[in-house]
Amino acid sequence: MAATGPSRRQTPTASIPCISLEHARARWHLRQGLSEAQGPRAPIEAAEAVVARTSWPRTLGGIDVYLALRARAPGLGRAAIDDAVAAQRLQVVPAVRGCIYLVPRAEVGLVLRIAEEQWRPRTERELVKAGSSLAEAEALAIALTEALRRGPLGTDALRRALPPGTVRSLGEAGKKIGMSSALPVALRLLEFAGTVERTLPGGRLDSERYEWRLTTTSPFAGAAVPADSAGRLTRLARLFFRGAAPATVKEFAEWAALSQREARAAIESAGLVPVAVTGHADEAFCFDEDLAAPEPSRAVRLLSSQDGYLTDHGGPAPLCDPAQHGRAMPVWGSTRGSTLGGAKYVSLRPVLIGDRLTGFWEYDPDRRQIAVGLFEQQAALPQVLAAAESLGAFLRDELEHGRSFSLDTDDDLRQRTALVQQLQA
Repeated sequence: MAATGPSRRQTPTASIPCISLEHARARWHLRQGLSEAQGPRAPIEAAEAVVARTSWPRTLGGIDVYLALRARAPGLGRAAIDDAVAAQRLQVVPAVRGCIYLVPRAEVGLVLRIAEEQWRPRTERELVKAGSSLAEAEALAIALTEALRRGPLGTDALRRALPPGTVRSLGEAGKKIGMSSALPVALRLLEFAGTVERTLPGGRLDSERYEWRLTTTSPFAGAAVPADSAGRLTRLARLFFRGAAPATVKEFAEWAALSQREARAAIESAGLVPVAVTGHADEAFCFDEDLAAPEPSRAVRLLSSQDGYLTDHGGPAPLCDPAQHGRAMPVWGSTRGSTLGGAKYVSLRPVLIGDRLTGFWEYDPDRRQIAVGLFEQQAALPQVLAAAESLGAFLRDELEHGRSFSLDTDDDLRQRTALVQQLQA
């Protein structure tokens, strides 16, 4: 059965407007840009527009960031997405929870300030535990800046470019907390200061390897980043709800790594309105326009398993028929598995028909095409197969693989393909 928690109470509050879960799901689908294709745009502009009007996709070192953009702009090619990054219309930066996201240039200054605010206190404590200090990292940052004046360098090359002994090993104390030296801290300090930025060797987003270069224009130039933390979190709330409304305090707090007190204060300052969602939450928040039900969509979309449409509201349970909630599912972070109604992070990739999760897909590395399994709406199978053929050609011809992250393997793809094929059997 579906997981329930503090944000999923079933009794609506009588004093605020109430909408159905179906209404809320249609709004999530619309706000995520999944209900219809983008209008005609130049390719780089289309890539930028997708992220600017929906939500930031995670960059996990695999294909998921490409899947997120193509689901919202079908037909968008790898070159257009990579070119948008090369042109700095989109940037790969640390953001909420310390995770790396693809962010529109206009929002990079805000994102860096918020990420730094969360990162600095924890990092200062870890440095002390490792027998180092922020002062050591700051001194190292000066040396890194000088080395980068000769041009972009990867992390290993940057280490070699420094005079011997510049980067000190933190020994066993550092190993215990996963910090072998102060080099990553020094790079992050420079990144948060807007002094250096990440670039992509080979120009591809499906990698966790970066090169670092000195910035030519600060991300804070003209960014109008609020000077106070409360103002920055208010802006962050508006950005989250832009792609996720209606959403609860808990959902925003978990996404942004905030306390619920901080999250509620930001929501209230953002001018959002309360709403009850029957069967999901007795208090959520949205924009005024979300109180009107959108037109239904029958668009077919193939998503990544980590797409915000799945994860922003606690997992796939509210997106599928409750009759499917007991279906066993492989999940991230566990070898035991869970259920479709109880998991937050499933490891299979969803098929959407309209706003409903109706099955899963996977890229078969041996046949070099996509396998699809639907557990409902079988009449739409021809449209789903057409979408799978198009996406499969993109993965085969432009990305040349189907892995989600650096540790994902072709054997993992084969195992997930077999699970998907069982759905359709």
